[in-house]
Amino acid sequence: MIIPFIAAVMRDVFEVTPAMLKESVYGLGGTTWEVVWRVVLPYTKAGVVGGIMLGLGRALGETMAVTFVIGNTNLLDNVSLFSPGNSITSALANEFAEASPGLHTSALIELGLVLFFITFLVLAASKLLLLRLQAGEGSAS
Repeated sequence: MIIPFIAAVMRDVFEVTPAMLKESVYGLGGTTWEVVWRVVLPYTKAGVVGGIMLGLGRALGETMAVTFVIGNTNLLDNVSLFSPGNSITSALANEFAEASPGLHTSALIELGLVLFFITFLVLAASKLLLLRLQAGEGSAS
């Protein structure tokens, strides 16, 4: 679900590169990889970073796909990347409807707040990175 979205965004970003730039490198004998690495990526650097951050932001908020893939368990017996686990979004989705009023509901609301702050930090970092890349666009590298 996320991969096709990122692929569509990246395809749109790469199509922004003027054909004249790409054709000039081909005309000088450049290979496809040289065109991508030396022309397309430097020209679309801010868009690529923005697309990656947008995909990361969507992945942070993805709930059900992550819930089914990672095993949906609250136990951390064997701490490993391959052992089943739970994410913040899947815990909110699974437990909020059955949460009893009081401490359990408060803890789930706090998890929502933590998720909001994580998402805010990711988006703020991406915005700062894009501004930094945009400021250096005119300089030769």
